[in-house]
Amino acid sequence: MSSCGSFIGFVFVPSEKSQLTPWPISATTLTLNMIVLYPTYKWNRFSLISSIWALIGSVLSLWRVFAAKQNQMAIAHSIPCSLPLTIGAIIIRLTLEDGTKSLKQRWKTFLAVANGKSPEYTLLGLDGRNNEPENVPRVYHRIEEISRLLALFVDFIAMTYGLMRVWSWWYPFDAITDTMCLATFPRNFRPSCESNTNGFIINDWNAAEISENCIQFQPAVGWFLIIVYTAIYVTTFVGVAFMRGYFIWAIGSIGAAILIVLSGVQATYSTQGLCIEFVAILMQSSLVPSTLSNLSLITLWWHRFGAGQWFVHLFTIHA
Repeated sequence: MSSCGSFIGFVFVPSEKSQLTPWPISATTLTLNMIVLYPTYKWNRFSLISSIWALIGSVLSLWRVFAAKQNQMAIAHSIPCSLPLTIGAIIIRLTLEDGTKSLKQRWKTFLAVANGKSPEYTLLGLDGRNNEPENVPRVYHRIEEISRLLALFVDFIAMTYGLMRVWSWWYPFDAITDTMCLATFPRNFRPSCESNTNGFIINDWNAAEISENCIQFQPAVGWFLIIVYTAIYVTTFVGVAFMRGYFIWAIGSIGAAILIVLSGVQATYSTQGLCIEFVAILMQSSLVPSTLSNLSLITLWWHRFGAGQWFVHLFTIHA
């Protein structure tokens, strides 16, 4: 017998409406975005790709906020908690922030860049040195600047409208309700076992029948997410007022990390024995379902949402 024990034919899974992006996917996406949007004031050939990436992510985030509906996990699914990551990188690049400039100098540089007169392209920059990048057409720099300025504008619309939406969803449980359902499998279904976690790996979810036998949780994290997003918005606004890009960057990293933690908490109701027993008690089930591995939740998410959702998540790091 495997270390997972016998597969008894049914497991607990999040409902399709409430399932969050599995934390391994979100953690990988956050790492990728931190690399692509790496905050540096120095221009390089990768800067143009980074600026276009930021603009795509901003537009997709705005679309998600406008398209969001008040339902299960709406705040975690649609509100752009990670956008300050993009905003911070933009501010650093447009102010040429190197940690030595005063507030006045940062704003002066930002306005000069916005008007197409960046000190970086003059013979003598703000630091008195020749900052002219070699063999780089000026049009590339301007495309990058305009892309970042547009992304910054879109980001603020998305975050501001997102703030309005979360407060209109003040019913703290309605917008964060988590639903766990019972998924059953044929008697001859034999999943593999993940020895590290003692959880079953299910790759073929077409064999599963996810019933209407579900239980809703009403955790108090609804208040938490509304307050956290408000704090993220306010601190981002203050960071922009003082043109502190690295500070804003850190706020975005924290916002994304909170969503990853929330996704990990949801996963425990399918992957951790005590949490599964808790759900079974709420469902008044006489049998405790089998334990899943995190890989099974990844394949379930992919089965439900596919490449389209993954592509959007690649730029927005939503839960």
